[in-house]
Formats: sequence, C-alpha cells, structure tokens
Amino acid sequence: MKRVVLGLMVAVLLSACAAYEKSGDRAAAVGDWKGAYSAYRQALASEPDNAELKVKFDQAREQALTDTWKRAQTCAQVDDWNCALSEADFALGIDGGNVEIASFRANAASRVALGILDGAAEQAQRGQYPEAVGELERATKLSQTPEVKTRADAVKRQIVTGGRARAEGYRQERDLIAAHGLAQLVAGLDGSQAGWAQGIAVEHEQYITFEYERLAREGDEARAHHDWPVALERYRAALGLRPGGRAAPAEEYVRHMGQAEQQLANRDWHAAADTYRGALRTGQDDGYAQKQLERVQPRPYRVAVRSLLVSPGRPDGNAWVGVASPLFSRLAHRLSEMAARRGMSDMVLELANTLPYENRPKLRVEALLPDGTRLTTPVQHGIYAGFDAEFVTIANAFDDQRVTFQVFLEDSRGGELLGSVDVALRELVEQRDLSLRGSSVLALKLSTATGDGREPGSFVGMARVVPPPPPGQPGGPGHVATPVH
Repeated sequence: MKRVVLGLMVAVLLSACAAYEKSGDRAAAVGDWKGAYSAYRQALASEPDNAELKVKFDQAREQALTDTWKRAQTCAQVDDWNCALSEADFALGIDGGNVEIASFRANAASRVALGILDGAAEQAQRGQYPEAVGELERATKLSQTPEVKTRADAVKRQIVTGGRARAEGYRQERDLIAAHGLAQLVAGLDGSQAGWAQGIAVEHEQYITFEYERLAREGDEARAHHDWPVALERYRAALGLRPGGRAAPAEEYVRHMGQAEQQLANRDWHAAADTYRGALRTGQDDGYAQKQLERVQPRPYRVAVRSLLVSPGRPDGNAWVGVASPLFSRLAHRLSEMAARRGMSDMVLELANTLPYENRPKLRVEALLPDGTRLTTPVQHGIYAGFDAEFVTIANAFDDQRVTFQVFLEDSRGGELLGSVDVALRELVEQRDLSLRGSSVLALKLSTATGDGREPGSFVGMARVVPPPPPGQPGGPGHVATPVH
C-alpha cells in the first residue's frame, strides 16, 4: 500500500514539473524572461537533478536579471520611482548579493517614500488624519534615509498640531467619540500629548456610559410595547458604543422575538416555537415569550357543537315547515324580539319549545373543516336543538383558517340551506366558548377543549358527509354516513 501511495506522489510531482517546464518554454519563446524564470524555478524544485532543465533555468535567470535591471534604470530616468522600485525588488530576488542593484533599490525606496509623505501632508491639510498616519507609517517602513526621516518628522508635527486642534473642536461640539478617536491617534504619534488625550478619554467614557444607558432605556420602552424592530435597533446602537453589558442579552431576546413574529406571519408554527424557546433561553423573558410559545404550538383540540337556535320562521314571515297560523305568528314575533334583546335566554328557549309541533323544522349542522373534511350532526326537531357532537382538529391561537358551519333544514325533498356561519380556528382556541350568529341563525353555541389524547381527525356524534353520486345514479346531495357515537 505504501509503495502505491509513494508511486502516486511521484507521478503527481513529475506531472507538475512537466507542466511548469512547458509554461517556462512558452514564456521564453516570446521573450517573457520573468515568466520563464519563475516557471523553470518551480519545475526545478520538483526535479532538481534534471540537467536540461537546469540549463533552461540558468539562461532564463540571466536574461530576466538583465531585462529587469534595464527596466529599472529606464523607469528611474523618467522619475517613475514606483516602477523602478518594483523592478529593483524583482532583480534583488534573483541576485540578492548585487551591491549596485541594492544601492539603486535604496534610492528608489527613498524617492517613493518622499512621494508618499507629500501625499500624507496633503491628507493632513484636508483633515484626513487617520489616512495621513497610515501613509506616514508606510513611508517610514519603506525607507529610513535621513531625508525621509526629516520629512516624516515634519509631517508628524503637522498631523499632531492639526489633529489636536480638530480634536478640541470636536470636544467643544460634544462629539466626544470623534474627539477621543483623534486624540488617541495624536497621542500615538507624540507621547507628550498623552495627558491631554487622557482627559478627553475620561469625558468620552462618561459620555459612552450615559449614551449606552439612554439607548438601552429606549430599547426597554420599545420592548415593553413589543416593538421588536425599534428595540433591536436601540440595543444594537448601545452595543455599538460599548460591547457587553445589559443590552447584550436584551438584544438577543428581542432579536428572537422579532424573528418569531416574522415566522408567525409566514405560518411557520414550528420554527416560531423554536425561536420562542431561544428567547426563553436568554433569561430575559417577562412571561410574554412563554405565553406565545404556548399559543403557537399546534396541538389537538376538541371542538363541540353544543346547541343551535334558528329564527322561528323564514324572512318573509312564513314558517320553515307547515302553515303559519295566527298562534305561530304571535309566538314567532315575540321570540324574535326577545332573542334580539337577550340572545339565547331561558325565556327564549321556553318560547321556542311552545311553537306548534307542525311548525318545528328538522335541522342538522354541517361543519366544513379547512382540510376539506365535511361532518354533520344528526337531525334534531325544533328551532332549538341541543347536540352532543364534536370533532378533533389540529390548531393553535394564530391559525386563521376558518371552519364553516352550515345549518340545513331536512324534509322529504332533501336538504335546504337555512343559514351559514364561520369562525377562525384561532378564535376557537382562544375563546373556548363561542356563540355564532348569522342570517336565520340566532345562536350556534360551540365549545373548545384540549384533545385529551384524542386522535386528530376523529369525531363523535357526527358523521362524515359522503360526496353526492354521479348524475344518473341513486342517491343525491346531502347523503351522509351514520353518525359515530
């Protein structure tokens, strides 16, 4: 196995060597001796005993050194000292012991450094002090000749004098962040300015402490109103002044809360639940994230149809079934008035039970669930009916999908839609006991409870509505299965 690996490594090295040699040959053919020198050097590193390759390398090295040295001198003649310095550096990379090239390179570096210092002086004149300091440092690293040192000292004095004056201006304007930054820059160049810079640092620290707390308080206020974007912006502004402190966990908390709200808007309940848990882990919750977590977690709920009260007759005054006798008309009128004033009161229910028997309709309630499931209660006799019917569905307190309840009047001719009401799942979860009202439906009472281990999709006291058969076959609309008890 070791021999195989070693063989593969040798093959890879030989392949790389051949590629570099070909690259060098192509460069040499067009007179690019710099490229040829670099390529042959890499090839020779992989195959140092290749005599033919060594001859190519030596030729390229000599030609590259000659060409580079000529270009360096040409650049110097036209005062292009950056070009001269670059070419001299390459030449010294080939022949590091060449005293003539080294002396030329030192002179070119001095000329470039002086040009950089001229630029630094102009930046300082424009008030660009950090940029000027950067250029000053670059120039002094490039060359340490007496001429460069003298010019660098003059530029340094210019930065210190102008920088201190500008820092004092910031101080008077109460821009202590800018004043502190510039004072530290000046003190870094001139140690004699340290005492002055320290005075500004003390003021800066007091300002940062005050501003940090002010921004954090604004974050607290926005957080109390659940304005998560504003709270996040304020806490982050405080942390921008000083990392850590009380704004750090608060920022993490409101960031989680804002993300959770966005996930709620996208109906991503499970992601929102995970994000609320992240908010709880910050230790910052005042109970709101815990409450939201409980509300957002999808779980089974039992929705029960408890009772139904419909108007005693049709909108035109006629009874739903039978003939509208004078007695029916008086009772219906009084019942409608009392229901409008008191809702489903005991008196209204007593009146409902006094309607003539022949005027009492046979009613059932269908529930159309968001997933398309359609369930029905058994038929009950009378304008008021109690039911012991329920279904189990998955929901949470944010789910705005709606359940539609349709009331059907049943007779020998089939089902007639008497009225319809609907409600959002979130209302069922949040309110638990609801009374819905609609056209001809005076009150449909519902109650909601947790699933207590019941399987989602199951139902009791209801039956699944069977779709109507195709045209021409026995059966018709409204045909239902037997209720499950």
